[in-house]
Amino acid sequence: MKRYIFLIAVFCLLVPGSMAFAQQPLFDEANSLLSEGNYQQAVNMYQSIADDGYESGALWQNLGVAYTRLDSLGKAKYYFLKAEKFSETEQQAETALQFINNQFPRQSAVLPALPWIRFINFLSENIGLKAIAFAALFFLYLGIASKIGAWFRFDFKKTLNYVSYGSIIFSVVLLICSIVIQYQQNRYSTGVMIDREAPVYQRPEDNSTVISTAYEGYKMQVDKTESENQQSWKYIRLENGMYGWIRDGHIMTF
Repeated sequence: MKRYIFLIAVFCLLVPGSMAFAQQPLFDEANSLLSEGNYQQAVNMYQSIADDGYESGALWQNLGVAYTRLDSLGKAKYYFLKAEKFSETEQQAETALQFINNQFPRQSAVLPALPWIRFINFLSENIGLKAIAFAALFFLYLGIASKIGAWFRFDFKKTLNYVSYGSIIFSVVLLICSIVIQYQQNRYSTGVMIDREAPVYQRPEDNSTVISTAYEGYKMQVDKTESENQQSWKYIRLENGMYGWIRDGHIMTF
């Protein structure tokens, strides 16, 4: 009964949304299929829209709902996590993720992130790389302008020098933050376990030592740099802090 109530609740999170004009009829048709219970057909149609390069919070949210109805909760979590990145579906996706996470029979231990990592993630998720870079340039120019002003306005020289030094220092801090965020975005991606379970190996070899087991719904960090030279393998960091290798067919990344 609880399972039935859960599915009804998530199904109610279906989002009408809007696509680019060329894709709107397909999106509406996929929504109709989903409402009628033709879940796999709806998934196929949503996926064809995504394959054409279109994306939105509504598209990912509805894919998550469809996979929930197909009892593929790992894929549902993957798409709800993507929908969470869009402001128009953030709240609905968070609600859906709470339901989804409670359905997994096995939960991963979560190692708290270091304070500086939490700070960088906060800046990346709530402010964004471009905004931070623009802010760094703004304070740099403000610092330069204040220093030039101090040369001509002797009555405000001390104040302008303080503003100049403070602005330049702040711009350097913001610049460093933007470089770190850019580095993280280029090197790491987020992965979600979509199969029931899979071994995590010490090395990218099937006969290597198994150091852990990943279960459906586990969220992980994928090191793209380490993984690029290993075909069919991903180097991951589990939420419990363990590192290892997993076959890439077991996870979906974004």
